[in-house]
Amino acid sequence: MRKEIVIEGVRQRIKQFAVGEVFGYDAFGELAQAKRKALTRALSQLVKAGEIKKASRGRFYKPAKNRFGDVPITDAERLKDVLKNGYVSGTAAFNRLGITTQIPAVIEIASPDKSYSTNVGRLRIQYTRSYIREIPKDVELLMILDAIKEIRKVPDASPDDVVRRLLWIIKRLEKDRVEKMVEYAMHYPPRVRAILGAILEHARYKRLRSVLKATLNPDTEYLVGLEDSLPNLKKWKLLGPGRTYRAWKRRWEKRKMKCSTDT
Repeated sequence: MRKEIVIEGVRQRIKQFAVGEVFGYDAFGELAQAKRKALTRALSQLVKAGEIKKASRGRFYKPAKNRFGDVPITDAERLKDVLKNGYVSGTAAFNRLGITTQIPAVIEIASPDKSYSTNVGRLRIQYTRSYIREIPKDVELLMILDAIKEIRKVPDASPDDVVRRLLWIIKRLEKDRVEKMVEYAMHYPPRVRAILGAILEHARYKRLRSVLKATLNPDTEYLVGLEDSLPNLKKWKLLGPGRTYRAWKRRWEKRKMKCSTDT
């Protein structure tokens, strides 16, 4: 009798979900905490009965129906579900920002949880650890910071191409959003704050530039591959490709010339 009560309670809760909406154990509130095993058995029984379908491990949905039977959910719905505690990062995000035209075979999702790979329907998902523990709604700001962090790894775009595009985007953001981005940048590596600081200085955000500058070691140089996208790269100690090597080569040639002169 108790089993039937649990199943009926689960069934009534599922009726409140939209067709195709993906849900998990957390959608059942206290039942998921107090009677997890009973909830698991109830969901399993409803799957066997064809009332709901499995979307992925621990995730279910109420299928739409047509004259041919149950209609599978779309990849867009699956992706919407996995983004509830994360956001699109990597090449897919850089594509959305207009930095690259590449479309990745594997979608990277940044999330506070551990890193792992999985298949969600036909989608191949790579979860990576985000720098922000609580993912904000305005994930575009995090995408921008991720693009700066991966500035040398963006497909079909040089580091200078990335900066030029991000400068164009940032100039069009509202001031309060830029302030939020600086707040999030405090959780990222120093080189990200240095590049963002150089961009904001060029975009005339003097106060925010100073906030970022104060977090950096004045003696640290950043080999990020930038050459001519901003006029203040040297000021922020952002080095271009091979600049360190060329300096070493000049010193080596001087020593070699000195040795040949001495002999």
